[in-house]
Amino acid sequence: MSRLIRCLTVMVFLLGATQACTIPTETNSVVDIPATSPAVATPDLLPAEVPAGEPAGDGLTVSPEPFPSARVPVSAPLAERISAAVATAAAERGADVSIAVLDRATGSYLEDAATEPVETASLAKLFIAAQMYHLDALGERPLSDFDRLLLKRMLESSDDDAANTLWDDLGGSDLVVDVAGRYGLAATTPPWDGLWWNTETTAADLVTFYTGLLDDRDGLGPGRIAEFVGYLRASTPEGIDGYDQRFGIPDGLPGETVVGVKQGWMCCVGDRWIHVSTGLIGEDNRYIVAVASREDIRYEDDEESYPDTAITDVTEDSSAQHARDTMTGFVKSLFPTGVVDDWAQPQG
Repeated sequence: MSRLIRCLTVMVFLLGATQACTIPTETNSVVDIPATSPAVATPDLLPAEVPAGEPAGDGLTVSPEPFPSARVPVSAPLAERISAAVATAAAERGADVSIAVLDRATGSYLEDAATEPVETASLAKLFIAAQMYHLDALGERPLSDFDRLLLKRMLESSDDDAANTLWDDLGGSDLVVDVAGRYGLAATTPPWDGLWWNTETTAADLVTFYTGLLDDRDGLGPGRIAEFVGYLRASTPEGIDGYDQRFGIPDGLPGETVVGVKQGWMCCVGDRWIHVSTGLIGEDNRYIVAVASREDIRYEDDEESYPDTAITDVTEDSSAQHARDTMTGFVKSLFPTGVVDDWAQPQG
């Protein structure tokens, strides 16, 4: 029996449906899929042996060298490096990457494909936290010690159980509508199925959200903002489930000593991995960076099974590792010195 038939047989048996849905991989326990949820899509796995530089199915080319690629000119200004890195990620890694970057000190803003929608995965936890602090500031739902414990676990270690509890307590999808309205997130929409990880947003909206938070657009006050940012700065190397959450900004900017991040990851949307890396960089939170990637699922060692993330630990999954490496390599391509520096100057 082929790999595809085996996977489809298992999914039909377990879920009794035929459409594709997204299942978060950021979980410290088996994900409970509602009975009405459609089945997980099974990807067409790429062949194991493909000569470097030749198409590997659907026009995808296997990278002959680790990302970042020499095709990204380190001697060019950041705007040019961004364009080159986006093109190279698509050609060499099978990844569609979107990015938005803001220098709050100068007001300079750069982006590429930043209005392309992407599922938030655990970036939705930012919106859950924003709603909690908003209600606390209004006195409508004062934060308890238990609330702060859940916030800490949710933001620092991406604890899904904490997010599930708070999502339900705060009204679920309605909180996304509320936060999007207050922060001016024009392209951020609630999940179609009521599951927080399927909230949709864009890299541009994520930068807008962080800007609004730091500028206190929501009237939270400096204490609540500092607490919120403090959780992001204390992001743990691994999620609560053991998944490496240093991809993208943390590992891509080793020279930055003050970085607050929220990461997101899940599989599979349209047979692709979703990885999102967002951060506030510098003691004064001068730079805001948001990077999102949809990458084709691949198994170059011809693994015999596809990781159903509802029941499988994917912390060591080779395809997930490839996607994480793409994110980190992308950031390194933009900032080869390991720090965010003067955008108009070469960094090589």
